[in-house]
Amino acid sequence: MHAITPPASRGNTTRNELKRAARRLFAERGIAAVGMREVVETAGQRNAAAVHYHFGSKDDLLRELLVDGAALIDAGRREMFDALEAEGTPRLRDVVRAMVLPIVAFSGPTGEHETYFRFIVNVQNERRALFRDTVPEHSEGFRRFVAHVHRLLAPLPAATINQRILFASLSLQTLVAAREASLDRLGSGDHHFWSRADALAGLLDAVEAILVGARDANAARA
Repeated sequence: MHAITPPASRGNTTRNELKRAARRLFAERGIAAVGMREVVETAGQRNAAAVHYHFGSKDDLLRELLVDGAALIDAGRREMFDALEAEGTPRLRDVVRAMVLPIVAFSGPTGEHETYFRFIVNVQNERRALFRDTVPEHSEGFRRFVAHVHRLLAPLPAATINQRILFASLSLQTLVAAREASLDRLGSGDHHFWSRADALAGLLDAVEAILVGARDANAARA
């Protein structure tokens, strides 16, 4: 994995404007379709070399955008798992909440919550190797989620549990990207469907149902 060490000026206004503009363009149009000059113009900067000056290459910019959001999400998951594990042995619903809530409630200094999931979907589709090389596949928060799911679904075979975790993760990413796009189009953060409490409950239900699979349903019918 590439180690990203941003310069001391990372938090300045120009860097943040460039990052916000770049993530939105990449989220809405894809990675290959966006040039660095367009990022500079969208960010309202006059210096055509601003991206190169602040980030280096386009790949370096992509890596930093990926790490920014991933770090925010992982911090939220670790905080929730710390609290759950301090109370005792978490139930499946609690584990699912610790997986889901940090990605529907996070925000960041450059508007990560506005476009991050559509951005990472496009990076995964167009630059899969860069994504894998940049974002740890199993961050601490995700590793703890996986460990709890294996504990809770035992004695199912590990391969079956891993398959369900994969399917649940992919489905969650797709649903959250759709939610993000709907909220972003309105700009107000208030959507007739996604802002409702039952939509969040349904999201948790969907992830939990994929993890549990047909085992409980079959037992109930027996």
